[in-house]
Amino acid sequence: MTGVPLEEAEPARKAFGDLTEGERDVVRDALATISGDPAVGREIPGWRPPSVEYTYTTPLARDSAEAITVVYTHTPGMGVTVVYYFRDPQVVD
Repeated sequence: MTGVPLEEAEPARKAFGDLTEGERDVVRDALATISGDPAVGREIPGWRPPSVEYTYTTPLARDSAEAITVVYTHTPGMGVTVVYYFRDPQVVD
């Protein structure tokens, strides 16, 4: 992956291990997107500057209501820290 450096916090590493291989592929694609543009996610208000916390949700399949959500923080000049991944049973966007 190129772009902004990414690292995973311990809870994200553990959650990744609980995902199926197909879900892991979706996460890898999401991380590539986030690395290219960390502001692609939905900002969670109230985070202390200069860091911003985001969620990025992507469907498991094109026609699926299920999704994977990535929770991460971005600190300009420092990179992205992935906090957690979780299955989202119903996406409303």
